Amino acid sequence: MRRFLLISTILFLLAAPVLATGMLMDPAHSTQIDDVSIVVEGRIVTVSGAQGEKLKVVSLTGRLVAEYNIDAPVQRVELNLSKGCYILKVGKVVRKVSIQ
Repeated sequence: MRRFLLISTILFLLAAPVLATGMLMDPAHSTQIDDVSIVVEGRIVTVSGAQGEKLKVVSLTGRLVAEYNIDAPVQRVELNLSKGCYILKVGKVVRKVSIQ
């Protein structure tokens, strides 16, 4: 029984990184959930599929830095923020970005 538990635990630990790789960000710097897409290119954020939602920009300390209304099916927003890391949220889509 111990041997079975040991083998099961080892197999689970070996499989965990493989399961987590599906959650990594793709190289195109975009996130998509339920047809809502956030694409970041420098300081320009393109949001699609979120008409009527709000784009919230939050600092890593949790403070709301900016909020933009998404009025079009595809909308570009220029982030006028100082250098640093921020969290972008539109509906259920959450994205961490770095502004240089």
